[in-house]
Amino acid sequence: MLRDVLTDPTEDIRLLAYGMLDNKEKRINQAIDEELKKFGMADRQTQAGQAAARRLSDLYWELVYQELAQGDLRDHALDRSRHYCEIALEGTPDDAALNLRLGQLLSASGQAEPATTAYYKALALGLPSTRVLPYLAELRFNQGKFADARRLMNELEAWDSLPRLQPVIAFWNAK
Repeated sequence: MLRDVLTDPTEDIRLLAYGMLDNKEKRINQAIDEELKKFGMADRQTQAGQAAARRLSDLYWELVYQELAQGDLRDHALDRSRHYCEIALEGTPDDAALNLRLGQLLSASGQAEPATTAYYKALALGLPSTRVLPYLAELRFNQGKFADARRLMNELEAWDSLPRLQPVIAFWNAK
């Protein structure tokens, strides 16, 4: 929403949006700096090193997810998030949430097949399909595989507990 407001004709509103985005970015970058120090002091194989790697992956992903990093900075944030995600996965390869994150990172980097593998691993490790199938459907849609996207969305149709996805599910299930 803040990105949309950046084009508002009212200067005060634009400045407010810029300030809010800048504050968010600064807070995340400060947290990254703190976690990098923790990671640097820990052996990456220890619990502390693994926790710092996971947190770093989360923070770099947040820059991408919140659209605070754009262009080359976005690519760098994706790369760093993936790097730390893979380090965290070295210690806990059967972590379903980390495998989902890896899928998201690979998908955002345009690596469809490895992303698909990561998504299906997250499912196999017990992550609910409601958390994974929307990402798989989005990936298939971006690949132009609309029949696959429809099939995946059909699998979600029975899930009434997904109110925010209901309009998307209804669209894909329309005959």
